[in-house]
Amino acid sequence: MSDEAAPQTTSESPRVAVIGGGVMGGTIITAIRVAGWPAGGITVAEKDSARASALQETHEIRATGSITEAVEGAEVIVIAVKPQDADAALAEVASAYKPGALVITVAAGLPAAFYESRLPDGAPVVRCMPNTPTIVARGATAIAAGAYASSQHLGIAEAMLRATGLVVTVAEEDLDAVTAVSGSGPAYFYAVVEALTEAGVAHGLDRTLATQLAAQTFVGAAQLLMESGDTPQTLRRRVSSPGGTTIAALDAMEHAGLQGVVSAGANAAAARSKELAEELGR
Repeated sequence: MSDEAAPQTTSESPRVAVIGGGVMGGTIITAIRVAGWPAGGITVAEKDSARASALQETHEIRATGSITEAVEGAEVIVIAVKPQDADAALAEVASAYKPGALVITVAAGLPAAFYESRLPDGAPVVRCMPNTPTIVARGATAIAAGAYASSQHLGIAEAMLRATGLVVTVAEEDLDAVTAVSGSGPAYFYAVVEALTEAGVAHGLDRTLATQLAAQTFVGAAQLLMESGDTPQTLRRRVSSPGGTTIAALDAMEHAGLQGVVSAGANAAAARSKELAEELGR
């Protein structure tokens, strides 16, 4: 990671180009507006005219169908396109790239080297691994610096993403593990809620009520974990009275292989993340 300073800007906030106005691009635009970025300093490149117009109207930002037009003069460029579209998008970005501009990517699977090899020499790249709850400002995002990104570049990325929820810095080689835990994690949660809902229905509860009870229970338990400072093990023990219903349930889950099931899923996610990086990063 380079120790060179972040690009100098002529205003308090760097001029930002967001390439791709889909769900994640729109979420990032919302986040940076909440973080205080002026609307006049943000341009989105989105080829879908209806989507571009909606973003322009909602956030009072500039919208264009041209990537090169959006990138001209930008000091931060956010790549929010699908991984399979990144190569073509980077060709247009490179043609209008301002030397020293920070490139932030939320595309899954593509290593920083993929971007660095397609941009002018020395371009600082920061990879971000968000998860879907960023849409409701309750996300968990890991950021990692490429070869030429400094701590200041990471600071810019963190400031831009802060409004989406938790943001942590990791080494790029740890992003596969991050994918296994938080990137794919929301789906694990939904799967458990589904299973718990079905259990409730089997015992006579209305399906909607069972879903509400299961979801709110997990939301509340997560909040308690985050705010109490206690470990999951400590909080679990507090709920598990000897001879009670909770300890009976946990014992049954352990015998059914809960730990092994979760580990198997996380291991599969991490392995697939590595495979995707090899497939897409060629």
